[in-house]
Amino acid sequence: MTQKPQFIQSFERPAGTEIKLINGHYYLYERKSVYDPQTKRKKKKSGALLGTITEDGFIPKKEKVAQQELREIQCVEYGACSYLYQANGAMTESLKRFFPDTWKTIFTLAALKCIGETSLKRVQACYETSYLSVLFPRLGLSAPSLTHVMRELGKNRDGICSYMRNGLSAYSGFILIDGHRIISESRNLPLAQLGYDSRMRYEPQVNLLYLFGRKDGMRLPLYYKQFAGSVPDCLALPDIGAEAGIRGSGITVIADKGFGSDDDFAAITGSGMHYIIPLKRNTAEAQIPANASLYANAFNFRQRSVFWTSSTKEGCKVVVYYDMLLAMYETSDLICRLEKKNNAAAAALEKEEARRRKGKSKLADEQIAAMQSIDVTSNVQQRSEIGTLILKTDRLDLDESQLYALYKTRQEIEQNFKCYDDTLDLDASFMQDQDAFEGWLFVNHLALQMLYGILDYIAQANLTGRYSFKDVVRTLEGIRANKINGQWRLSQFTKNTRKLCTDLDIKIDSPLVS
Repeated sequence: MTQKPQFIQSFERPAGTEIKLINGHYYLYERKSVYDPQTKRKKKKSGALLGTITEDGFIPKKEKVAQQELREIQCVEYGACSYLYQANGAMTESLKRFFPDTWKTIFTLAALKCIGETSLKRVQACYETSYLSVLFPRLGLSAPSLTHVMRELGKNRDGICSYMRNGLSAYSGFILIDGHRIISESRNLPLAQLGYDSRMRYEPQVNLLYLFGRKDGMRLPLYYKQFAGSVPDCLALPDIGAEAGIRGSGITVIADKGFGSDDDFAAITGSGMHYIIPLKRNTAEAQIPANASLYANAFNFRQRSVFWTSSTKEGCKVVVYYDMLLAMYETSDLICRLEKKNNAAAAALEKEEARRRKGKSKLADEQIAAMQSIDVTSNVQQRSEIGTLILKTDRLDLDESQLYALYKTRQEIEQNFKCYDDTLDLDASFMQDQDAFEGWLFVNHLALQMLYGILDYIAQANLTGRYSFKDVVRTLEGIRANKINGQWRLSQFTKNTRKLCTDLDIKIDSPLVS
């Protein structure tokens, strides 16, 4: 008789059971005694299989799920929604404070928009298949309900401003300003007026002005206000400054060239704020040196050389910078454009010569003379403004390298509206009511704050070259939660999901809500 292995010999068999060896594997079965009327004795009878006995111990048999239990199984998207909820604790606390009755709905709309659901008619279906429906059950998010929700939210501009001012209060020192135009498909919005945007679209649009803060390397959209599409950003600045409560605060405004007029400088200083604003290259307030050797000073910025010269007049400093890397890019671009123009002119002249040989002329001699080849080298050498940046500021306490670095932070927020348009797909509005449009803007604002939170988290981990915002969201969306027998359990992670969570130190805990 074959000797039983040690793990079977040491196994403590419960009473009323027996061990069977079947095809080289050991199984534990129920065993009971039944009376046999023929022999008038009890005999052993095997019952149901209880499990398998292995060297690692006893493995219970998986129970079959009843049909009723199958109908009660629930599967929802868990990873992305759970992460946004955990990572935005400060946001939820502020929403509870300023929107105590509707904060759950507002947060849910923003989270779903951040994940990618921008259509109101699909919000209900997206909500029902996400873990947000478990965290915040029974929210009315049908399309008709959302129209009312957006309208009531938009009417509460005081609550919206209080929320934004609460976040703005944590930032001091420097505020970055940027503007954006939102095309409106509605003719019912009083602020949707004809105007040009950066894409040269002459359509009804709303001017959306934004204030950004930067603290401890983190960027965050802090405050927005909508203006008529015909109102330029520079005229809107005093208004948004007063509403946001930054007038007289000593905050330094960092803006773009659109704020570079004398009236703009007077309006900013009259509001008790300071400024760092670029001037146009043809400004009369500064003289651009003919070449780099005429700049008296230099410093290193992000491993490249920047030359500068400055002058001070009437309490303001004007600094002319020459950035060698910027000059290289602009020179390359200029050469490409000049060569393209020369090639086009040469092709046109060749066609004209062929026509004239046939006695057919299309261009006048003056037109042909104007199409002569451009001397690329000479043209580039005459452009002393290539690679230059001119900044004007009333912050005389900041040196030239500090001013340059502060202004360059604008590059970090100029992607804001690229995210707004492309990532969140919010470049146009179909809202037919001014209050609903305001509510739509606020939900977009919260989604943008969530998006920037993820971008900054990636940047702090030095993984911007490996992961994007969409990489994080789409990967986390693959984590599902299943409710079986009243208990929530996570689905198995893929290898890529585990790697992303490890790289970014994202902890996805098992759901606690039952």
